[in-house]
Amino acid sequence: MGPGDVESEPASQAAPDNWSRWGADDERGALNLITTDAVRAGAGCVRTGKVYPLALPIDGDSLPIFAGRPPAQRLTWNSPADEDEFVPYGAPPGMGSSEDLLVIPTHLGTHMDALSHVFSEGTIYNGYPASSHRTRAGATRCGIERNGAFAGRAVLLDVDRHTGGLEPGQPIDGALLEECRAAQRCDIGSGDILLVRTGWTERFVADARSAGWSQAGLGLGAVAFIADHEIAAVGADNSSVEAIPFDRGVFMGLHLALLRGLGVTLLEHLWLAELSADRCYEMLLSVGGLPVRGATGSPVNPIAIG
Repeated sequence: MGPGDVESEPASQAAPDNWSRWGADDERGALNLITTDAVRAGAGCVRTGKVYPLALPIDGDSLPIFAGRPPAQRLTWNSPADEDEFVPYGAPPGMGSSEDLLVIPTHLGTHMDALSHVFSEGTIYNGYPASSHRTRAGATRCGIERNGAFAGRAVLLDVDRHTGGLEPGQPIDGALLEECRAAQRCDIGSGDILLVRTGWTERFVADARSAGWSQAGLGLGAVAFIADHEIAAVGADNSSVEAIPFDRGVFMGLHLALLRGLGVTLLEHLWLAELSADRCYEMLLSVGGLPVRGATGSPVNPIAIG
């Protein structure tokens, strides 16, 4: 999501959804498409064995931050200066341990959205009431712990390279995704994870001021492509997977269409530069969030193996 003046539009617009597809009690959505066969297919993509960490470093001064969202803080809990406090536990002088305390918003930096993240017309994915989210308990339905850890075949569509450079705020539709897929000669099948490179995070890391806030990303015209290919999860290297400003002026329209409608998990602020440089377009991808019960998202460090 991002700032700006946008219109509100009902999520029930004529768009595909997966409600009840995996049962009235389902809370994992399209991740159900990642079957054991799909995982084996992902393992079959490993060619070189090169490992690509896709997360940005967690640093309170360097991560893109939305207005009102606090930065990450790493606080020292114990350090060598506190060595004497371990003497009562049997530690000799000069011996101790160092520990940290991490305070971070669940949707800062490289992170995964839970299906409870967005709501419209009083409901989240699968028709669960938005009121099932409680102040103390958090998301009692579709919390991040329901996503679990998953691994499977991922396909990178390097749209920024394919187009020679996307324009700030440019919505990426299904036709452009298909054009890029065909040019890369990649197949996309049921249960695959789609990664989209816009180049924005690389520009932000290189020079935060010149990167600007407008970001190319998926537009509403990409929803049918994702639904037709039965994609399990979508990740991108920008701040919200979708274009900023929001496509067609619909506030968080792609989030609503994918998370709330199709139950497609979103991964944001991925670091895709090395995959692009190596032209590694098919890979095994492993993703695991912190299983914080009731959370609407979690920091992640996705690992791709090419």
